Amino acid sequence: MLRSISCLICLCFIFTFSFSAQAQKTDLTKSFGIGLQGATPAFGGISIRYTGLAPVYLQTVGRFILNGQDSDHMLGAGVSYAIFDHQSRWIISRLYFSLEGGWRDKKEQDLSQEIVKSTTLAGGLAFGGELVFSLGGIPLGLNVEIGQGFGRKKIRSQPKDLAGVYLGGGIHAYF
Repeated sequence: MLRSISCLICLCFIFTFSFSAQAQKTDLTKSFGIGLQGATPAFGGISIRYTGLAPVYLQTVGRFILNGQDSDHMLGAGVSYAIFDHQSRWIISRLYFSLEGGWRDKKEQDLSQEIVKSTTLAGGLAFGGELVFSLGGIPLGLNVEIGQGFGRKKIRSQPKDLAGVYLGGGIHAYF
């Protein structure tokens, strides 16, 4: 079992590095990225990034879920400033600070079949990093960030303050 897992990991590395050999032909400095981004189950979804104003980067995240009478909608935005931006032939690496905010509206039925509506507004400051590399000729960016968030959640018109540390991550294909 352990041998088959190690062989699978080796095959993944071989495919990754063989596809990355085409990085010499790929322009890694594309301006738009689309992918998935999330910080918690509450805030995450499809993401669009714009890197054309370097060292300032813009990002939006959103989702729209309907499931019978339940719904979960989220919209967020962020502005990042790169404090370190290094570009080589095969990879771009960035370290950045980001100011982010988001809104979430959720309706769901509880156990007593009563519909509970909650609205959350939140913001935060994060520190993160991103690696952009070529995978099969497509610039692919992986990012991770950690930050301090704060906000307010209103359930049944009763407000509750929120604060905490969050860890987020994402993957984007640039074009």
